Amino acid sequence: AVTRRASGTALTLLHGSNLGTCAGIARDLGTEGEEHGFAPSVAPLDTYTEKLAHAEGPVVIVAASYNGRPTDDAAEFVASLENLAPGSLTGLRYAVLGVGDRNWAATYQRIPTLIDERLTAAGAVPLLERGSADASGDFGGVVDQWTEDLWKVLLDEYGVAIAGEAAGPAPEAEGEGLYELEDTSESVLGGLAERHGVRPMEVLEAYELVDTDHELGRSKRFLRLRLPEGVTYRTADHLAVLPRNPEALVQRVADRFGLDLNRTVRLRARRRSRGALPVDRPLTLRRLLTDFVELQDAATQEQVAVLAEHTSCPPEKQPLTAVATADPETFREQVTAAGLSVLDLLERYRACELPFERFLELLPVLRPRHYSISSSAAARPWEADLMVSLLAAPHRSGEGTFRGIASHFLQTVNAGDVIQARVLPCSESFRLPEDTAVPVILVSAGTGLAPFRGAVLDRHHTGSTGTLLCYFGCDHPDVDFLHREEFEAAEAAGAVSMRPTFMHAPENGARFVQERIARESEEVWAVLEAGGRVYVCGDGRRMAPAVREAFMAIYRERTGASDEQAVAWLAALVGSGRYVEDVWAG
Repeated sequence: AVTRRASGTALTLLHGSNLGTCAGIARDLGTEGEEHGFAPSVAPLDTYTEKLAHAEGPVVIVAASYNGRPTDDAAEFVASLENLAPGSLTGLRYAVLGVGDRNWAATYQRIPTLIDERLTAAGAVPLLERGSADASGDFGGVVDQWTEDLWKVLLDEYGVAIAGEAAGPAPEAEGEGLYELEDTSESVLGGLAERHGVRPMEVLEAYELVDTDHELGRSKRFLRLRLPEGVTYRTADHLAVLPRNPEALVQRVADRFGLDLNRTVRLRARRRSRGALPVDRPLTLRRLLTDFVELQDAATQEQVAVLAEHTSCPPEKQPLTAVATADPETFREQVTAAGLSVLDLLERYRACELPFERFLELLPVLRPRHYSISSSAAARPWEADLMVSLLAAPHRSGEGTFRGIASHFLQTVNAGDVIQARVLPCSESFRLPEDTAVPVILVSAGTGLAPFRGAVLDRHHTGSTGTLLCYFGCDHPDVDFLHREEFEAAEAAGAVSMRPTFMHAPENGARFVQERIARESEEVWAVLEAGGRVYVCGDGRRMAPAVREAFMAIYRERTGASDEQAVAWLAALVGSGRYVEDVWAG
């Protein structure tokens, strides 16, 4: 067989990554590049600030946005793109893969798009069309297809035709013994742990933070983990936790496919795929479905098309085909927004004859979930605390209850157990200023309080004082005022001024954080006028927009500005790093 292979051609792989996804893809491309005969180098984008013209060989960029701004390892690089003169990158061949989440429509793919446009304007020539991988869509499929297209183009341009040769046995080395010991992973989870970079962490404490016997009590669990030797964190960093699927969800798969969960199998991939499960060792089907695959992700349009292909019964094939071929907005409404998984659809359309092996192929690899570390790195650098809300709500499809995979997994964890996790740095802009003379406003609700607990404990531990207003929303002071005694002790020491709001026990009419901010507008405005900073953490669907509006209302009230001027003012605060959000869509 004749194939193509590069002969040592340099290949520069650059990433802009806060949570590790883009860096991981770049490293994977580096490994694949070596297999194709390239000489790859992998680095953060900032290491090529104003040096792109000197990059060796073609350049591949994998980048994401953070609230519409560059990631921490790409900020200088992106800023420098404005200085590129037309023609300054003539001769450079490049490709861009953008990573984002379409739920954040206003800033989706903003930075990858900007990079692509600036490089083209400077004379660089794209190898192929920019890729757009959507974390809320068929992420793995898009990355796989774009990667396949990338190697085809690169090998067409830089490869040479070679004849395939059968690999013979390696000649026996003289003087070597029969056996050689190699270190390998202890468990079948080794490949998955390696892929995600997680390590075992012992659970030191696990208990409920909320009075769940109260009618308003919604579970929020506290976990304290011992960090492995050599692992450190900084206050406000994240912990990525690799969860396990609950038994009831795994049993649904067994029931649909008629599986014996105790059957021992060995799963081998017949061909290379980025989405392939990292398993090539004997394990039970129960272990495979519990520890390796995502069972609850909303189905993609491509997956529904596969279900339709495997359905011959007309009354069931027709609706599946209609959904698979619907326009994107209709599909989003009927499947994505409803949270219907492949398993949900298989249970709804019983006539579908999808084989179990094909079902596995459709499923993404189980991924870690990110939680803000709630402890103080100054006070307890060897331990990391978490506060985890139990996610349980009526399913958006109207059928049954939706339960969060990770939050339910962490509900089952007890002291003495071991979980797989890794520390991930938060955005540098989300760290409180080291100068405690800079006034600060913290705004959160529920477990969004987590990183702010760490910040308050930092100040309490070091004896720091200064203006630190902590607005915190919860249900009731007797139910879920999280870590109340700690915060009251810190307040008594002058480290913080707590500003709680209680939805079911309002004080002076304030049920939500934005209402208390509005009520205390004079003090809030004084902080802003003094160059203060605002940090918001928690729900991005309702709370964060309401808090933004509260700050803009204060600006309009104090300055007489128009709505448009208030929007521009807040945008300027965000742009300067004085108003920072770490929020999630929920």
